Amino acid sequence: MKKLTCPTYDMDLVRTLSSRVTAATAASIWKQTGGKPGALKASMTELLFIAQSNRCAYCGSRFFEKYPARDHIAPKDPYYQWTFWPENLVLACFACNTDRKKIYNPVITPAAIYKNTTFNFVHPFLDDPTRHIKFTGHRLKILISASGSSSKGQNTIDLFDLANAERSKQRAKDALMDQDVDHLHGKWKRLFELLISSPFSERLVMKMF
Repeated sequence: MKKLTCPTYDMDLVRTLSSRVTAATAASIWKQTGGKPGALKASMTELLFIAQSNRCAYCGSRFFEKYPARDHIAPKDPYYQWTFWPENLVLACFACNTDRKKIYNPVITPAAIYKNTTFNFVHPFLDDPTRHIKFTGHRLKILISASGSSSKGQNTIDLFDLANAERSKQRAKDALMDQDVDHLHGKWKRLFELLISSPFSERLVMKMF
């Protein structure tokens, strides 16, 4: 997991669509596949794939879905005003979005300005995961836990089942195979650095898997 940078969208279009949204119309406008809503959603998907390195914003696993979910971090109901707000939208895998998060509301205290809103889990754009979540392990294992007494970290781990052994191993394998060191932690990161500096790196990777 790493802190994500929100892509740059057409903010005139974002503001135009946001001005049209009400509590009663948010769901129907979001569902539109054509016109301005469709154009903005297509742009969001394309740019988020790049910003997220083809990985789920919540668990860090590589996408196997061709069309992952565009998830509203703060749900459209009741936070309709953020339906098209860039920092409220990420791509999420089926396991995180459908099996785990569902209609979960992570907002503790809403604010007029989105970035001033407080959330009870690690926000992909607003929070630095390393302040709330840590990875430790022995040999090739990755163990995940909350940093210190971070309730945000623990809530994130619990909600998305990040301590599950299979999910942890899958994230590490995906990162290694993609050679994306930013997504690695602990022993896996050190192993990767050894692999890429070795003249036999390809042979070592094949031996591992």
